[in-house]
Amino acid sequence: MSFLDTAVASKIAALKALHYDFPRANDLRAGISWMITDYWAKASAGQTFEARGLMVTGPSRIGKTGEIRHQLEMLNDGSTVMPDGRPARIVSVMLKGTMSWKDLGVHTLREGFGLPTSGRMTQREIWDMVGFHAREQGVHGIHYDECQHIFPKKSAEGRAMILDSFKSLLKKPDWPLMLILSGVDELAGHINSEEQLAYLLRPVPFREISLTRDEDVQELNRLCFAYADTAGFDFTPLSSMDFYRRLSCACSYRWGLVIELLIDALVEASRSREVRLDTRHFCRAFTDRTSLPTGYSPFSVEDFEPLFKASKIFDLWSEKKGRGG
Repeated sequence: MSFLDTAVASKIAALKALHYDFPRANDLRAGISWMITDYWAKASAGQTFEARGLMVTGPSRIGKTGEIRHQLEMLNDGSTVMPDGRPARIVSVMLKGTMSWKDLGVHTLREGFGLPTSGRMTQREIWDMVGFHAREQGVHGIHYDECQHIFPKKSAEGRAMILDSFKSLLKKPDWPLMLILSGVDELAGHINSEEQLAYLLRPVPFREISLTRDEDVQELNRLCFAYADTAGFDFTPLSSMDFYRRLSCACSYRWGLVIELLIDALVEASRSREVRLDTRHFCRAFTDRTSLPTGYSPFSVEDFEPLFKASKIFDLWSEKKGRGG
């Protein structure tokens, strides 16, 4: 007996493969283009220079990581040739919990460059290796994701050292590295405390959903129709301000969570062999994700706003994810 539902699996694959182009993607793309163009022009002059970078901030689960990865995949496709004759390349490194600067160097070598590294080396030796292998492998920049993790519990002197170290990567005399530092909004506070580093990094903010902005309502509408169309459903019956208020609340006003819940609801409707998409599918998808009682959601409760607070809902999403959900 086969446990595979090929029809549903095909829809899941199609939905997961869909990349929706938010307007914010244009801001990120423009920032990367500005950074690359600046690097190319300075490197072409054949003199010592300092690279520039981006600081991408916004709440968790808003879609920063996915959007940056998508843009870097396009950048790393080999079509942008740098003055050294090699294609532009930026590697990504995800910070996992609190790290020292030495730990980050080891993690950069392992995750960014694929090199097994011994922590027995000194901090300077580790970062010298980062610079050496960046040049050898033709890596022109590094994206550090969840970058706020490098700062908590650091003294003022410790934070200053970290900030100065990031600045030194941008200014390496033999091989300057572009940086994309991404993380939650608190990252901006750390970066902006170092004036010279802040000057070298262009801010690219990702905002939460606000239904008071007409452009966000229109974007939410386009997003829902795009995913529903991909799954073969007509979203028209659900397209209303009331539904968008409920959907935004259920997703703690995070664009990334909206996409996750949309996919789950569409898969639920497909698995049930339904021909129409309705709020029951979103209700079931929401309670499955948050472990709330079946039928208890912003989609089923008439006066939902007093009962479902954005911060509490986000905690439920995060707790379920932490348990492997």
